Amino acid sequence: MTTTTDQLRAVRITTRTLGHIHIDGRDTVTSIQNAVGCRTFDVVSVDGGIDFFVDDEGAINGSSFNLPLTVLAHVLGVRAALFGNAVILGSNDETGDTISLTEEQVQRITAAASEKPSPVVLDQLTETLAAHPAALAIIAGL
Repeated sequence: MTTTTDQLRAVRITTRTLGHIHIDGRDTVTSIQNAVGCRTFDVVSVDGGIDFFVDDEGAINGSSFNLPLTVLAHVLGVRAALFGNAVILGSNDETGDTISLTEEQVQRITAAASEKPSPVVLDQLTETLAAHPAALAIIAGL
């Protein structure tokens, strides 16, 4: 994971909060591990050069279902049930490098996280969460 600056602009999303943070570009792996709260993470790439760094074992290690993150993933084009905390960073699609989020990406993430999901997204969430009955019950109120 190569980076070009010392501080990468990122968004951290938990089950309850969305906040702006910086990731140490000199040691992105450790910095992401600390921000997510895990030893191993996976990358979920969504539309627009945006990557979600999520707890790779979140669904099996007792991490809480992350409804805001799951909804955000669906709004941004990826159907996934996500657990635990996440760090959202930019991605250079040509090189694969992890980079800072642009102002436009931050605005897109913030807007998508604050809006009520569309009926299409709610239908997709229902399909995705069919295997997770407790999580499915949570979205019934959306």
